[in-house]
Amino acid sequence: MDRKESPDSGRTQRQGERRKKADWIVNLAAILSLLAWLIALAVWVFLDMAAAEREHIFTRMFEVAVRGHWDVTLLPIAFGLLIAALCICILAFFLNKLRMKRKTDKYRKSVFIIGGITIIGIVLFLVRFGSYFIW
Repeated sequence: MDRKESPDSGRTQRQGERRKKADWIVNLAAILSLLAWLIALAVWVFLDMAAAEREHIFTRMFEVAVRGHWDVTLLPIAFGLLIAALCICILAFFLNKLRMKRKTDKYRKSVFIIGGITIIGIVLFLVRFGSYFIW
């Protein structure tokens, strides 16, 4: 094996990359990023289920009653999921930062994107539905 002297430490090190594939920290950060996206999708589903139903041609034609108000029992679940997604994004960011030791290491853009989306979602949620919660 070729060894070369490191200019800053005085120790010898192997030439080339010893880390051949992603380690468990990088894999965990990827899994957490995917989990945050799935939670964001679940929030969207909960908000869609909680939203007031809209009247359209078929509901008028068949005289089906529509719910004209939000189902406030689903809103705390959606808000809790948003907070959980943000916490997972923060954890994934710190795990990613932990592995930033080489020039070839890079941050996952997905963590920043879903983190920004969840922060915006939390702010919009509090602006729109803050009156439903008694703090």
